[in-house]
Amino acid sequence: MCGVFVSPLSGDDSSPGTKDAPVKTLQHAIGLAAHGRGDGEKRTGRVFACGGLLEEEITLPSGVDLWGGRRCDDGDWSYQGSFGGPDHPTIIAPPGGIPLRVLGAEGTALAGDNATSVIAGVQIVAANASTPDDKSSIAMILSAGARAIVSDSKIIAGDGKDGEPGGDAFSVRAMAGVVGINGANACTADATVGALPVVTVCGDGIESTGGYGGDGGLDVGGDGAPGQPALGGNSERDGHAGLGADRTRCEDGGDGADGADGGRADGAFGPGFLSEDGWIGVRGEDGKKGGVGQGGGGGGGSKSRGPMFACPTSGLQSGAAGGSGGSGGCGGKGGRGGGYGGASIGIVALEGTDLTVTDTDVFTGKGGQGGVGGTGQPGGAGHHGAPGGITLVDGMWDACKGGDGGNGGRGGDAGGGLGGASVGIAYVVPNFAIRPGTTIVPGDAGAGGPAGNAGPEDEVGKGKTGPQAALYAFPAASEPIH
Repeated sequence: MCGVFVSPLSGDDSSPGTKDAPVKTLQHAIGLAAHGRGDGEKRTGRVFACGGLLEEEITLPSGVDLWGGRRCDDGDWSYQGSFGGPDHPTIIAPPGGIPLRVLGAEGTALAGDNATSVIAGVQIVAANASTPDDKSSIAMILSAGARAIVSDSKIIAGDGKDGEPGGDAFSVRAMAGVVGINGANACTADATVGALPVVTVCGDGIESTGGYGGDGGLDVGGDGAPGQPALGGNSERDGHAGLGADRTRCEDGGDGADGADGGRADGAFGPGFLSEDGWIGVRGEDGKKGGVGQGGGGGGGSKSRGPMFACPTSGLQSGAAGGSGGSGGCGGKGGRGGGYGGASIGIVALEGTDLTVTDTDVFTGKGGQGGVGGTGQPGGAGHHGAPGGITLVDGMWDACKGGDGGNGGRGGDAGGGLGGASVGIAYVVPNFAIRPGTTIVPGDAGAGGPAGNAGPEDEVGKGKTGPQAALYAFPAASEPIH
């Protein structure tokens, strides 16, 4: 009834777990201690482990104690000082995963005053980037509601992994515009209709439309239509409509404005947050899509009758019609934000946990560097406007051409990811006690990743360095990141 005994060298999991017949693995021993050995035996709630290496991921119900560092060579399972002496640590060091997880009381059959676990005389070592997401290194997690006392132990986290680069958008240009349609020639119809508009339909449903050409007339030519969408802000390239001929010749349609570039997105910021899976950082902001280029304005239509010229009286009478403007190119897609670097955390204490640490050393490694942001896609080329119709009659004016469509804006470069945290004890709500004899030594936090297309000294769009401290409060996974 004293407890369940574990020897990684001489134990056998088919044994009952007594001093004389120990089991081999900690997790099997924990199950026997939590539920009893069968045949009506009450649970002992205690596990005693010899010094030695146990390459296991351990899940410990609250209320089950784990006492390591036992001297087992002479069979008396004695305990002398921290780790049973410097040559007898019980080392829990799996090649991957989180070495020790303590469950909350609600996740076990245990409750009340006996639901606190004592963890003493162990060395808990997390491998580099060994959490389930293959990014962080976390030695110990207290699930929500867990209660634990960690004493005479060492908690060691490895290094976090660098964040993955954000995906680059396509290197080829976005969809180009469509060339305008030629206007009809003079004297080919009694009502010469201006060239029809052309449209570019981009992948997100946004359209760029070249303005239709002005109609040909007898005494007055029709005006063209402006290019769409109206972007404004550039008087020289505004896709304005060409005016039809009256007392003077017609006017060409205006060239469309280029779409706005997506610019550079913000780098990741904030501390990240804690969850049952460990630490989750923040990706860099994705690059914004470039703006669509404006379509060129339609060219003005011409007329057929003047003081000294006209279509032959025996034929069709309308003047030449204007050409339509070319449509603009689509905006490029933005790059994807850089991934966050992995964290290095000794102990994670979630909501409602109660943690006491005494005579224990906590060491963390380096947080991973944030990933670089992805680069944006070049915008599509705007296309040419088409010429207006012509005339073969001396002195009669040709119709006017449509304006060229504007180029699509370049997709934005994405921001860099958050650097990985390096924190001794990471917690959500401060409900813990650090007793004398405890040393917490955090490593270096990871630097934030650079933005896409950023130079070595360019801070714009760079992610922030991750948190670094002996103790650090994080928001829970349910809380928004600010």
